[in-house]
Amino acid sequence: MENDLAQVLKDAARLANEAADALGRGDSEASLRLQREAENAWWRARQIGKRQAQRPARIRAPSARERTVTALTELNVPSSPKQIAAYAEARTGEPFDVRALASIRRDEYRSWTSGSQRDTYLVPALEGLWFLAGRGRLALSHWPLWQRIVGPLSPRADYLRSCLQLVNRIKSVGHDVDAGLRMRTLLAQYARTVPGALQDSWTSGQDLDIPRVAAAVVAELDLIRTEDENSRQREAERAMRKLNQEQLVWGGSMPQVVARKSG
Repeated sequence: MENDLAQVLKDAARLANEAADALGRGDSEASLRLQREAENAWWRARQIGKRQAQRPARIRAPSARERTVTALTELNVPSSPKQIAAYAEARTGEPFDVRALASIRRDEYRSWTSGSQRDTYLVPALEGLWFLAGRGRLALSHWPLWQRIVGPLSPRADYLRSCLQLVNRIKSVGHDVDAGLRMRTLLAQYARTVPGALQDSWTSGQDLDIPRVAAAVVAELDLIRTEDENSRQREAERAMRKLNQEQLVWGGSMPQVVARKSG
C-alpha cells in the first residue's frame, strides 16, 4: 500500500511537470489534458492516503535487547540473566527467553568494534583483581564505571537496591492491577532473604506489606551501602590507571604467565 501511494504521487508530480512544459511550448490542448491526468492522480493519492490512515497501526513488539536495556535501566544495578528475565516478564507479562542474552552479548561487542554508534551497549560487569568481564552479570555502558564494578559486597548491595527499585515500580504502575500483582509477586520472592521484610515465609505478593518490605531492605542496605560504594569507587580509580578504553567497557585480560625454559 505504501509503495502504491509513493508511485501515484510520483506520477502526479511527473504529469504536473509535463503539463507545465506543454504550456511553455504553447500546446494548450496537451497542457489541459496532462493537468486533468495530474488531478486524477492527486485524487487517487488522497484516497490511498485515507485508506492507510484508517488501517490500524502495527505495533512492533520490543526486541529481547530492548527489553533487556529497559530492565537494566529500571533495576539500575548489574544483574544476572535470570534476574533480567524475571523482571522483564513481571513488567510486561510476556515470556522472556533468557538464552537470547548470550547472542545479544556477542552482537553488542561486534557492534562496538565495528564503530557503530549507540546510546548504550549491554556490557559485562567488571569483576576481580584484573577487572575481568563477568559472566554472571550485565550492565549498561553509560553507567559510571564504579557502578559497573562488582566488589565483595556488591552482589548483596545490588540485590537490596533491586528490591527498592521493585518497590518504586509497584508504586508507579498505578491502576494496572495485573502488572502490580506480577511486581509484588517478584518482590515477595526477593524479600524472602531480607530479615524482617515478610510476616512469614509464605507471604504472597498479594498480601505483601510494601512499607514493611522497604523498611527492612533499607535497614540492611544501610549497613553495607557506604562500604560497598567506597570499595567500588577505589576500584574504579584503579581501573582507570590500568585499563585502556576498550577494557574499561568490555573488561580487562588475565596476565599471561610464560614459563622460563631451563638451560
